[in-house]
Amino acid sequence: MKQQHYFRLMAAGAVISFCIYCLTACTTTKHPEVVGASEGDIQQAIAGDRWIFVANQAMPQSGRSRILNTRYTVLCKKDSVISALPYFGRAYTAPIGETTSPLDFTSTDFTLTKNEGNKGRWNITIKPNDHREVQSYTFTLFTNGSAQMNVQMNSRSAISFSGSVAPVQ
Repeated sequence: MKQQHYFRLMAAGAVISFCIYCLTACTTTKHPEVVGASEGDIQQAIAGDRWIFVANQAMPQSGRSRILNTRYTVLCKKDSVISALPYFGRAYTAPIGETTSPLDFTSTDFTLTKNEGNKGRWNITIKPNDHREVQSYTFTLFTNGSAQMNVQMNSRSAISFSGSVAPVQ
């Protein structure tokens, strides 16, 4: 009798532990810089070239899309672009000895063009001159915080990202 009661308690504990695990693992979290940013703040940040793109999904040109659980970003300031993104795709030529992502770099020599569309839409193209792997980053940013990004590369297949945009603090 005591052994049967013990097994029931163990089973109940396992079920409760599993439920707690599922609840914490399945909840979505917002990045702290996105929470509390108004459309006006995002508009000013984009116009003033002081914004951050936070990627939450990667979509390679071929293969399946991937949800990104780690924080990957592109930080845009007037004098620099800091990219920390993963790469999934095909390399047409492979550099010898490279161990980092080709989308993980800092550029201080770049060309930035932007134009404001209607309904809070901005189209921004960044062409780094000091990083030979990347031809261009093309962003479509919205003042509601959503964002899309397309990466054209010289010796690799293209990749796109979706995520959010926020002002830099």
